[in-house]
Amino acid sequence: MNARRQSTKTKSQGNAKVGAQASASTDTVASPPRLAKWGWTVLSSIATLGLLIISFAPHDNWSAAYVCLVPWLLMVCYTTSARRVYIFSYLIGAAFFFITMRWMFMVTGIGSVILFLALGLYMPLVACPVRYIVRRRRFPLAIAFPFAWVGSEAMRAMFVPGLPWHLLGHSQHPFLAAIQVSDLVGAYGVSFMVAVANGLFADLILIRIGWPCEDSLAEPSKNARLSIAFAASVLLFVFGYGIVQLRAGTISEGPRIAVIQGNYPNFVDFSRSEREPTHRERADRYFQLIDTAQSLNPDLFLLPETPWFMRLNVEFLRQLNQRVLRGAYPSEYCYERFGLYAVDHQTYIVTGAASEVPTPLDLRAAQMRYNSAFVFGPDGGIPGRYDKIHRVLIGEYVPFRYGPLRFVYLWLNQFLPFGDSDYEYSLTAGSEFTMFSMKAASQGNKEYRFATPICYENVMPYIPRKFVTGDDGKKRCDFLLNMSNDGWFPNSGELPQHLVASVFRAVENRVGVARAVNTGISCFVDPDGYVHHRVNKNGVVVGPDVEGYEVANIKVDSRHSIYSRYGDLFSGLCAMLWGLFYVDYVGMRIVAGFRRRGERS
Repeated sequence: MNARRQSTKTKSQGNAKVGAQASASTDTVASPPRLAKWGWTVLSSIATLGLLIISFAPHDNWSAAYVCLVPWLLMVCYTTSARRVYIFSYLIGAAFFFITMRWMFMVTGIGSVILFLALGLYMPLVACPVRYIVRRRRFPLAIAFPFAWVGSEAMRAMFVPGLPWHLLGHSQHPFLAAIQVSDLVGAYGVSFMVAVANGLFADLILIRIGWPCEDSLAEPSKNARLSIAFAASVLLFVFGYGIVQLRAGTISEGPRIAVIQGNYPNFVDFSRSEREPTHRERADRYFQLIDTAQSLNPDLFLLPETPWFMRLNVEFLRQLNQRVLRGAYPSEYCYERFGLYAVDHQTYIVTGAASEVPTPLDLRAAQMRYNSAFVFGPDGGIPGRYDKIHRVLIGEYVPFRYGPLRFVYLWLNQFLPFGDSDYEYSLTAGSEFTMFSMKAASQGNKEYRFATPICYENVMPYIPRKFVTGDDGKKRCDFLLNMSNDGWFPNSGELPQHLVASVFRAVENRVGVARAVNTGISCFVDPDGYVHHRVNKNGVVVGPDVEGYEVANIKVDSRHSIYSRYGDLFSGLCAMLWGLFYVDYVGMRIVAGFRRRGERS
C-alpha cells in the first residue's frame, strides 16, 4: 500500500516536471503580476509612443530617444500573453507613423493609411525574436536588441516599403558628437547606439525586478556585467570617435552659394491651385530674389525642384509647336533668361525643371518625361542636365507601365489624382549619376565638382553615395546641391524631417550640402552635420510667408568616408542576425512541438 502511494507520488512529481518543461517551451512563462496585467501593457505602450514622438523632428528631444523604447521592452519581456505583446507592439508602430507622418494625408488618404499600416508591422516583427531571446536564451537586451532593431530598419529601408524615414538614429541629428560614426556605418550605426542604451536601461530594470525566465540557472549578475560592458564599449566608442572627428580640421570653405526659396504650396486639387499665384508670377518673384542676392556676389545660385513649371531640355525646345501652360512664361523665354543671366554675371544657375523627350517611333509612349536638374554656366553653352533616378512611387510614377502587366498600370492610373482622363503622368527614371564642375570666381576660379540629388533622393542613402564615390572607388564630389519641392506639405512636420536626411547624408559622405526647397527648409549643412544659414523670416523657418535667400560658403571636406566607399555592410549584417534570431526561434518551436507529441504518445 505504502509502495503504491510512493509510486503514485513519484509519478505525479515526474508529470509536474514534464509539465514545467513543456511550459518552458511555450510562451507563457510566469512573470511578476503587476507587469503582466493589462493596465501595465497599456501604460507602457502609451509611454513608449509618447517618448518616440517627442524624440524626432520637429520636437527634437534627442535625449528622450535613449529611454523611449524601455517601457515597450519591459512589456515585451514580461507580459505573459504573446498575442497581447504583438497586438500592442503593432498599435505602437502604426500610431507612431500615423501621428508623425500625418502630413502625407495632404496628398493621399488611402495611400497614407496603407503605408502606415504596413510600417506598423515592424514593431511586432522585432518583438517576437527579442521576447524569445530574452526569455529562452537569457541574453541581455543591450546586446541582442540593437541587432534586431537595426536589422528591421535595414529591411524597411531597402525592401518594403523602401522608406528610410524615422530611423532611430535620426533622433540624434542635433547631437553632433553622436552622429559622426555615420561616416563608418551610416545612420544605422547611430540607431544601433541608441538601441544599445535602451537595451541597457531595460536590462538593469529586469535584473532588479527579476529576470523573466523560469530556469533557475539564469544568472542576472552575469547578464548585468555583459550588458554594462557591451553598452559602455559601444557608447564610449561612438562618442569618443565623434569628438575626434569634430576636431579633425579637414573642413575648409568652398564656393559661395545663394539658396533661393519661394513659398508656393502645391495642391492635388487643381481647382484650388487656380486660386494660387500663377507660374508667371512665381517666376517673376524668383528672378527678383536672384537679383537681390546678386549683391552678395555668389558663385552659384541654387533654385528648388520645379520652382515654376517649365521644360528646359533642348530636345523639347527644338520643337516648333510648344505647349505653354496657362499663366506661365514660354519655356524658351526661361531658358534664354537663365542663360543670359549666367553669362552677364559670370555665375552658375542650378534649377529644377521638367524634361520632355519626344519618342515618335515608340508605340508605348509619344514622349519620355523626366524630373531634371539643369546647370547654366558662364560660358553660355548648352546647360548640363541630370535626370532623377530614384522616383517617388505613385507621386512620380505608377508601376507596371511597360511590359505584360500594363493592364494593371492602366487600372491603377485611373484612380490616382494625376492620372484621371487617361493622362500618363509617370516619369521615366534617369540612368546616369551625372557630375558637374564649376570654377569659383570668389576663390580665383578654383575648380569644384558637385552633384544634384533631387528631392527625396537625399533620403535614400545609396543615391548620394553613388554621386560621391565613383566606380574607381575614389571620391569625385566636393559637395551636393539638393533641390526639392516640399510645397505639397506646407508648414508641416515633413519640412524639418526632410532636412534630417541631408544632415546624415552630409556626415555619411563627408560633403557639404546646400538645400533650396520650395516652402523650406532651405539652408546649408556642413560635412560634420552642422546646419546653418536657414532661410527665415524673423527667426521662423517654417511658415506660410517664409521666403527669401541665404548666401554662404559651402564647406568641403578632404576625408573620403568608409561608408561612402563600402555602404551598408553593417546594416546588412544586422539584418542577417535578425533573420538568424528567427531561425533559432522557429527551430525551438519545431523541437518543442515534437517533444509535446512524443509526451502525448
